[in-house]
Amino acid sequence: MTEEQTDIYPNATVKISKEQFSIYDLKRQYDKRQKIIIEPNFQRNDVWNTKQKSELIESVLMGIPIPILYFFEDQDGKRQVVDGRQRLSTFFSFIDGDFKLNNLKILEEQNAKYFQDLEPLLQGMMEDYQLLVYVIQPPTPEKVKFDIFDRVNRGGTQLNHQEMRNALYQGKATKLLDNLVEFDCFKQATGNGINNKRMKDKYIVLRFLSFYMLYENWLDNIEYKSDIDDFLAKTMKFINKLNDDRIEKIEHVFETAMFNSYKFIGENGFRFAKTAKSTKPITMALFEIMAYLFSYKDIGNLDKDLVKKEVEHLKSEFEQSGTFLSRIDSSTNVAYRFKKIKELREKLLS
Repeated sequence: MTEEQTDIYPNATVKISKEQFSIYDLKRQYDKRQKIIIEPNFQRNDVWNTKQKSELIESVLMGIPIPILYFFEDQDGKRQVVDGRQRLSTFFSFIDGDFKLNNLKILEEQNAKYFQDLEPLLQGMMEDYQLLVYVIQPPTPEKVKFDIFDRVNRGGTQLNHQEMRNALYQGKATKLLDNLVEFDCFKQATGNGINNKRMKDKYIVLRFLSFYMLYENWLDNIEYKSDIDDFLAKTMKFINKLNDDRIEKIEHVFETAMFNSYKFIGENGFRFAKTAKSTKPITMALFEIMAYLFSYKDIGNLDKDLVKKEVEHLKSEFEQSGTFLSRIDSSTNVAYRFKKIKELREKLLS
């Protein structure tokens, strides 16, 4: 094993080890030691068919080199596969007898065979086949890990940032987002206006949760410094460590926010005023602050007309301020928006 330090990222420690394992050893680490984590696939349409799997196995049996795998190692020594999931899943499932080979063009005599049907020599070639693995280790910063993951995945389907987060930070955070976007109150409050394609719905919910926890002082030492991707990554890591009671409280906060939002401002409350020609789309930054306002249970007991009037006045002020048009995620603009929404909350509850 060798370790390399790189100066590509100034002021950041990037620690990468270059390792080599047999398929058999990696399977043992996955099955028995549970050291390797292969999460369910994060893109609905990115699943290999049997022909693709068979061709990969054929390549191994022919001794053809397989591209490098990338793992991220956490503080506990667990290694998450971030590039090579399909390959490892294919190897492991074939050895377990989950599928048989078909449509092989070169090793045609192996068609219709399961792993246990292969000659012992071929079984040994499969298990002993060596794979090269790059392991990104602590204390490599989350921002650097995110960039590395972006780079190594450019060869396939281009992932957006939320899809990458969903792959990198599997755990309670991803399960929470999966759950929240299916809440009826969320769909009702947004008028089903947020597409779930490419995880846009999870992105907007994560932003709200992250800023809510930031301004409610839940996030310990996590700060927001105009880098939304770094902030959301750290928040997902934070959520992954929360206990079930805290997760349940987040769910309740979200449910209250969506229920009150729909009650007071309806399904178009997260949009700015429509033009003569069309209805404007839901604005993420508006969603965050309105959901923050309505996450307070006491707001739900106020006069509906009064609340709606004050909210519409503030929305008009926001629209004229320009803070929703450019540099939306700058620390200055984010602080301005939440300062104004806090002032409105205090005014309504006074």
